[in-house]
Amino acid sequence: MQISKYRVQRTMAQQVKRVLAVLVLVLLVYIVGSILLLGRERALAIQELDQMSELYTSELDNRFQRISRHLFSVMMEKNQPTSVFWNYVNMMDEEYDLDYPLVKLRETFFSSAWEYGQEYCFFLYLENKERYFRLSIDSQGSYTGEEHMEQAVLSQIGKLNDSGMPYSVKKKWNIITSGGETYMCKIAQNQGVYLGCYVNVKSILEPFSNIIMGKNGYVCLVNEQGENVGMLTSHGISEKNVEAKETDKYSIEKQLSQAPFSIRMKISGERIWDVVMGSVAVLATLAAMLIASGIVILIYLKRNILEPVQRFTRKLEQYDSGEYALNLTEESLLELERIDDKFKNMIHQIRRLKITLYEQALEKQKVEMDFLKLQIRPHFYLNCLNFIYSMIDFRQYDSARRMSKITADYLTYIFRNTSERVPVTAETLHCQNYLDILLLRYPGSFEGYVEVHEEVRDAEIFPFLIQVFVENAAKHALTLEEKILISVTVYPEDREEGTYVNIYISDTGDGFAPDVLERLQRGEGISDGGHHVGIANCLKRFKLYYNGMGEMNFSNSPLGGAIVDIHIPYRRYAQTGGGGIGE
Repeated sequence: MQISKYRVQRTMAQQVKRVLAVLVLVLLVYIVGSILLLGRERALAIQELDQMSELYTSELDNRFQRISRHLFSVMMEKNQPTSVFWNYVNMMDEEYDLDYPLVKLRETFFSSAWEYGQEYCFFLYLENKERYFRLSIDSQGSYTGEEHMEQAVLSQIGKLNDSGMPYSVKKKWNIITSGGETYMCKIAQNQGVYLGCYVNVKSILEPFSNIIMGKNGYVCLVNEQGENVGMLTSHGISEKNVEAKETDKYSIEKQLSQAPFSIRMKISGERIWDVVMGSVAVLATLAAMLIASGIVILIYLKRNILEPVQRFTRKLEQYDSGEYALNLTEESLLELERIDDKFKNMIHQIRRLKITLYEQALEKQKVEMDFLKLQIRPHFYLNCLNFIYSMIDFRQYDSARRMSKITADYLTYIFRNTSERVPVTAETLHCQNYLDILLLRYPGSFEGYVEVHEEVRDAEIFPFLIQVFVENAAKHALTLEEKILISVTVYPEDREEGTYVNIYISDTGDGFAPDVLERLQRGEGISDGGHHVGIANCLKRFKLYYNGMGEMNFSNSPLGGAIVDIHIPYRRYAQTGGGGIGE
């Protein structure tokens, strides 16, 4: 990506001002967002009120229905000998003393106080004895409270008998009044035995006492005629029937399926806005603290960072004029002192790098000059020309024609190759030409095998990387009495670093001499008295070209023969038009 040189540049002070402007913009967005958030809070408060009323309504309906089912199941156990309730009821019918079976019945219904609550009172009425018994204990641990409820219950039993309607679990509970209080009542009967339960409607409102409804908020029970039968306000359960309007703002009404009344709830608007305004005050305070903190931080940054950096920049500019001398011991920023040390160290490394690069360039020029000298071997070329002349003289025109073609290709590769890289196929073709020239001159002295895998045919290498070792193997083959095989294979290799090229050169001759192999394995040059100059030059070029990323291993095969195992990173050859040899 190219960076425009006309890009606007700013000082650190300008950047700090821009940061301040961004902080102000963020603060405005924060205030607007806070207002929207508070509005959402208000809507969520009303939604929570609706969910709360729905939850409590479902709980009341569930409790009424469980009690109705309990009464029905107990009354239906009359003909079952295992029914504890009916065993004690039958005992009360047969015995004159009712105390023992009554105590046992009360013990049986003692657990109902824990399951449904002490506000739900169970009772028993025996028609044949015309006796009423309270089975649930009250909050004072007594069974004798609310004597006035006996007459109200008996009156309700009379109404049920007159109506002749059967008992139903799904049927709503009945409303009875006694002592100026309103009660919910459910009665089941079987052959003159009545078992029922009643609860004061005001007791249903007590769980709402922990709800914050505000000054004008309330929770009330409204009957089917729209009359208020019980109300809970911020002052507690009200004895007076305060009018509850259905159209009050922030009010919600839920109908009970098991009771002939509904629950109406209201939270006063003042309370909602009190909560919202409290949150606004908190958010405003936080915003003020944010502004104050931002100003303090900017002042601190200016004094302790901006100004020292500006002084550092002015001193750093002295480097261009050759007067670079930083002394930051008076500054309080340890980072600037470290930057100063790193900068001085960087300058020193740059100077050393320049010297190293210059030395490497000289070394590379020397290696390339040695490489060019190696290419100029007039005795080999003259021998080829004399051999061609001899073929013609003996009228071996086909062999002379082939020798001329191979020699021309061989010399073309040498003299036209001025590039630093060649494709591996060009190098292997050059090696094949060299072997063919020797086989024409010395038929049957050895066999040559060259194979390049399709995936690495376009891999690039430096010239004569393979030919040097092939030529060395071929020269030794000419000195042996037995016929040997010279093999060159080029295959891809997968490594963690990526794809590599494996060049494997081997022969079946006598192998490397022990002292030569030891020096090659240590990576030392083996040039001695003009011998092995090509291998020494190749080792230097390999080190310069691949700089530690390639491997060149030398060994002798257990079956006999020398092995050169080369591993280099795969790079695709690209013709640059520099006069090099392509495929």
